[in-house]
Amino acid sequence: MDEKINIYKAPKARNNGKGLKWIAWISAIGILFYFNLFNISISVFSNNSPKLNPEKIVLDSLETNLASNWSKIYTAEAHLAGTNYHLVEWTQEKFQEYGFDTTLDPYEVYLSFPKEHDLKLLNSKGEVVYTAPLKEDVIDEDPTTKGNDTVPTFLGYGANGNVTGQYIYANYGTKKDFELLKENGVDVKGKIVVVRYGGIFRGLKVKFAQDEGAIGVLIYSDPGDDNGITPANGYKQYPEGPARQESSVQRGSVQFLGGEGAAPGDPTTPGYASKPGVERQDPHSSIGKIPVLPISYREVKPILHKLNGYGKSIQGFKGELDGFNYTTGPSKYELNLYSLQDFNYTTIWNVYGEIKGEKSNEVIIIGNHRDAWIKGGAGDPNSGSASLVEIARALGDLKKAGHKFKRTIVLNSYDGEEQGLIGSSESGEYFAKKYQKEVVAYLNVDVATSGKNLKLNSSPVLNDLLLETAKKIDYPEGGSLYEHYTKNHKYIPTLGSGSDYTVFLEHLGIPSFDLGFSGGKKDPIYHYHSNYDSYHWMEKFGDKGFVYHNVAAKYLALLALELSERELIHFNLNDYAKGLLAYYNETIHKVPKKWLNEKIKSHPKFDLKEYNYMKEITSGEFVTPICKQMQMGITHESEDVNHHHDNRTLKDLLKHTQKSLKFLANVTEQYDFESQSLQSKFEHKDELPFWKRIKLYLQIKGHNKGLQYFERNFLYSKGLHTRPWFKHIVFASGRYTGYAGQNLPGLNEAIEDGDFDRLVKWLHILDGTVVRVGHHLLLK
Repeated sequence: MDEKINIYKAPKARNNGKGLKWIAWISAIGILFYFNLFNISISVFSNNSPKLNPEKIVLDSLETNLASNWSKIYTAEAHLAGTNYHLVEWTQEKFQEYGFDTTLDPYEVYLSFPKEHDLKLLNSKGEVVYTAPLKEDVIDEDPTTKGNDTVPTFLGYGANGNVTGQYIYANYGTKKDFELLKENGVDVKGKIVVVRYGGIFRGLKVKFAQDEGAIGVLIYSDPGDDNGITPANGYKQYPEGPARQESSVQRGSVQFLGGEGAAPGDPTTPGYASKPGVERQDPHSSIGKIPVLPISYREVKPILHKLNGYGKSIQGFKGELDGFNYTTGPSKYELNLYSLQDFNYTTIWNVYGEIKGEKSNEVIIIGNHRDAWIKGGAGDPNSGSASLVEIARALGDLKKAGHKFKRTIVLNSYDGEEQGLIGSSESGEYFAKKYQKEVVAYLNVDVATSGKNLKLNSSPVLNDLLLETAKKIDYPEGGSLYEHYTKNHKYIPTLGSGSDYTVFLEHLGIPSFDLGFSGGKKDPIYHYHSNYDSYHWMEKFGDKGFVYHNVAAKYLALLALELSERELIHFNLNDYAKGLLAYYNETIHKVPKKWLNEKIKSHPKFDLKEYNYMKEITSGEFVTPICKQMQMGITHESEDVNHHHDNRTLKDLLKHTQKSLKFLANVTEQYDFESQSLQSKFEHKDELPFWKRIKLYLQIKGHNKGLQYFERNFLYSKGLHTRPWFKHIVFASGRYTGYAGQNLPGLNEAIEDGDFDRLVKWLHILDGTVVRVGHHLLLK
């Protein structure tokens, strides 16, 4: 053995310098092969300073504003979900023109399309005294309202039916409104319900009416919800002025969206993608069984006038419709409501454009939907569509200039959003594993512009990025976009539902945000989902000169660039943890006092295991550098390990969970500090020897994975109670609101339902998750 070793070593001893040189070369080639094999960026090893200024190139490109051009194209033709393949091809061609690799992704989904409808008012003898036109006025100066290709007034997924019966007024049609009707002795069963838009998602108005035994629903827009911009206050109607056109009708989907038992996407394939040949299910857990029609406030007046003096006057039910005193009815009059739609399986097309980055397994997606309820859709969605094409143009110019993107950027143009977030939901379900593995963040733009006031909703990890980037953008009326936003908002709200970010955040656990410039209280009324959401309205009232389209494009492009190019992913975990603690403190104040001293009967095994593990860490048996810094903030947790579970009360568990949340806040503060430290080291990497760059690379790689997957940790595989599609335990669409979000939904729903055991269950889930996430970050 010794002789063989000596023989093996002899050549190295005789030619040591040459041998070491070969070893170094082989090692270097091996490292390079490793990085290329796993498609990993080697920028950490490069000594070359960047010659380009990516932000400047993007902003310079967008100094030329072509948003108006793209808006004209998108609003010139009707484009309901699953129709107008020409715009599919045009969008793909524009992405290709600007240097993106493109893909068309089709799905076979269950949709409804308008065929016939009718609405008649009948007197006590059954005679017709009024027939509603159920159509909007043609306006000579607005080309979008003319022609044979305008889309009829209808509500997607509204059931077919021909029903006749008395009718009642039910305010906004919220769950609370129906409870008030019941308290006041107003019987909904067998009636047609008339409700006004606002308060909650329109599909839930239908769901709640159906649950109470209604046979049909009418939904209208009340001037009382127009912030005083009404003819009664001296404002002229569109097109002469900023007030709502009285024949304006809001179309839309009446899918149940985030309601109990429901899920976004194709209602026949809940939780899985609608590709050809898949199993189909009964859709009625997500869509209704009663007919429903949208109607203008001019058309509804003769109907509601007949309720004057009948039924009850309920506080909070009053709007500003002239001639109606807002009593509930019923009266002696009846309605005959008829709706016929064509339900079928239809192909929709998502269009994807990609610029591949060095880190191809780290992806930023910017998404917008392309389908609209009307021929126009200048605000919804085509202000966003125009901005998306502008982003493609700017990023394409950056690519053309020779810039190598660090992370992959993908632009998604979805179909079928309006019917129920269908294109994005099906895509998210189909690519679930890929998205959860690769996507860093999802940036959503829907109605990019319908006014000049910036609104943001976001997962808190993105808040710092959003505010810092806003400082780089000029606001058209002076100052920066940051100054404009912070002047009008104290914080960035969290997300609910109602657009394509829903599947990314609430089903897949991917940090998401949504932006849009909207009108303020004194601004022109936006004709949402109406024929008057037209290019002409946008040009005259919504965004003269398409200035805010341009600002939205600049902002989104810089956000994507910052996420792509910064070596350490620009997330702030402490913002998330502090937000989580604030949501919790707000929630526990709602817990009934009589519950606090009740004994806890069930204790999941992970509870004790996690806390014993924490004791092991803090006792020094296994301590990382960050863990040492955090010991004093978490040693108190071990005291609960020896506490007899049989004696624990809800109050004990509430306090323990609060301590765990504070522990997470401490850990994330240190993790963010480490992010800044690593970013600083990267920016000075040229001063480091080669081996330290390798160490730095490995540190950054591990740290970035902690950032990228942080949000995923808050998914619960079984989903929310009665809503298994919604898997996020921190953020969800409100089950009674649809659009508006509800933080910590498991806890809040249990409290609302008076379910003590379910509250305990969700406290354990939250507590266990928070502790696990904190430990994971400590060990990174």
